[in-house]
Amino acid sequence: MRKNGMTLIELMVAFFILAVLSVPMYFLLKESANKRALVASRDFVKQEANKVLKILESDLSQARKGTFKQASDDVISIKVRKSGSKKEEDVALSYLYVKPDLIRRFEGKQWVICRNVEEFGVAPAIDGVGRLVVSLKVKAGFDGIKEGEEPEYSQEKLIVMHEDSSEELDKYWRDVGDVSKFFATQGSIMAGVKADAKQLVQDFSSEWSAAGADISNMTIGQLQKVKDDLFKGLKDVETSITKLDKDILELDSKAMFDVGCDGKLSDSEKDRANAVKQALANMTEKGDLSWEKVVSAGGGGGFLSSNMKTGAIKEFYNAKAQLFNSGQEIVNQIDDFKKMSSEGGFEFETSEINRGKWGL
Repeated sequence: MRKNGMTLIELMVAFFILAVLSVPMYFLLKESANKRALVASRDFVKQEANKVLKILESDLSQARKGTFKQASDDVISIKVRKSGSKKEEDVALSYLYVKPDLIRRFEGKQWVICRNVEEFGVAPAIDGVGRLVVSLKVKAGFDGIKEGEEPEYSQEKLIVMHEDSSEELDKYWRDVGDVSKFFATQGSIMAGVKADAKQLVQDFSSEWSAAGADISNMTIGQLQKVKDDLFKGLKDVETSITKLDKDILELDSKAMFDVGCDGKLSDSEKDRANAVKQALANMTEKGDLSWEKVVSAGGGGGFLSSNMKTGAIKEFYNAKAQLFNSGQEIVNQIDDFKKMSSEGGFEFETSEINRGKWGL
């Protein structure tokens, strides 16, 4: 009678088959792991590069006029103004590149903002004053990627130093005055925005007046240019409102309270500040503007029954109101120009204008 069980030969055959199947399975699993690591590494280096460039742009764009210096290929420095500081009290901010670390130094402290920088360089742009070209290459690999095969991500970015180039590039630019985004309650930031809004209207009013003075002698091309400039002026106001809403939401909540000796806010104070900022940012039409709604968003009895300060948010509110008034004026100019130009045979459509937005 045959006994149950496996012979030595059968075991050897089984092990041989398992060994043959294991080799391709091993390499298949290894290849799959390598691909996952490669994809993850590519995403990581791209995110790291974007993070570094965002920090650099935030700092360099606010450099005080004439303060950019390049001590060497690996060291750059600028001066920036902190909230409430005077010009002579501007503080130094610098970047040091010690491969693979990029280090940010400010007020006696330093941070490694990236530990995977393969190449870093900053050079003045050849096409104008106050513009810098930042070159960055980030290289990193996760476990599973062979040495020398780590993904790289390279990017160049043009950064405008506003104070150095404001007269040349942007006559509407105003000094925001604070690299940390902390708005002083008695500052002139929003006054600058309101002045910009008035200047926009003045610019396009002069174009409209020139057209109206002798519209019968203007060519179709000239009429088209005036029309385009008026619509561009309205678009500029819309863009300014969008930027202003972003600044409102980014306003440091500490600008709305008398901060204690520890420099911190309570959770309830943060919530109230966020509610006030959100209320103002959500006012998307001229008819929505209401200072009473902003005040009541502060909770309880609003500002008046609390320690919340009105200065900073009031400046934002007034600036937003001025921008809406400017948009309304430009829409009225467009309507007047449409009427005058139609008499000369030049017609154009205005149905795309959201009149409700401008209180019309």
